[in-house]
Amino acid sequence: MAANPEPDQHTLIDCGTTWHLSSMHNLRFLRARYIQHTFSPHAHDYFVLGIVENGLQSFDYKKDRLITPPGKVIIINPQEIHTGRAAVDSGFTYRALYPSIELMEAISDEFGHKTPSIPQFRGGLIDDRQIFYWLQQLHHLSQTSSESIALEEKWNAFFIELIRRHADGHYVLPHYQAAHRAVNKIREYIDAYYANKIALADLSQLAHISPYHLTRLFQRQMGVSPHKYLENIRVKHAENLLDAGMALVDVAYATGFSSQSHFTRTFKRFLGTTPGEYVKKRKIV
Repeated sequence: MAANPEPDQHTLIDCGTTWHLSSMHNLRFLRARYIQHTFSPHAHDYFVLGIVENGLQSFDYKKDRLITPPGKVIIINPQEIHTGRAAVDSGFTYRALYPSIELMEAISDEFGHKTPSIPQFRGGLIDDRQIFYWLQQLHHLSQTSSESIALEEKWNAFFIELIRRHADGHYVLPHYQAAHRAVNKIREYIDAYYANKIALADLSQLAHISPYHLTRLFQRQMGVSPHKYLENIRVKHAENLLDAGMALVDVAYATGFSSQSHFTRTFKRFLGTTPGEYVKKRKIV
């Protein structure tokens, strides 16, 4: 997952950047500023979720002209005709994501087979501040973070709540029973392959349990999410390698961290000291 630089907030031209999360059916993201551009009536083969962070946006949807201020969430189902334009001269800054039908079908399966396989939303504008801020925070995080498994856990939880609150029909999560064997299998896999890039989707396939279901079961049995458990294992192995005299940069990559800065942040969060400070104190002792 990679992103281009942020658009310049002070440049009065239309500009934007896109990126994707490959582990979630290539979930695509957009960060943009629109001032002059007008979207003609069009539809997509995927869902659209959007928020305005600054300014005002206007769009036509089902014979209505809607105004989008910060705080509301745009939601468009596949194949629904809509437009888009700035509603004020200064334009608007915009964040959007485009969940595929395949992704939303997989999320919907978490609720069991009594619900529609592909959720349908009332569409237009959703007045739900909690969903707005949750989407905004995760969108920002997805632009800067390379921790795939953490993002999968967070986005799965977001989509579950979005469907539960706003999809047509009655969506209720089933009661989850304990699955010690599956959780132990995942724990053993993480213990063995902590240095590799691990995605929640991979763990789900390994245990034959859906991603959201797996996260809840793992949390219940282990007390932490799969991502937090993975971080803990990586930090433990990093301590051992630092004690053995391995260079900091080599330790970072040997234990599966995406960069030395990622390693440093995580190590300090768990142990209260940076890897460099840890090595210095060990030498003094």
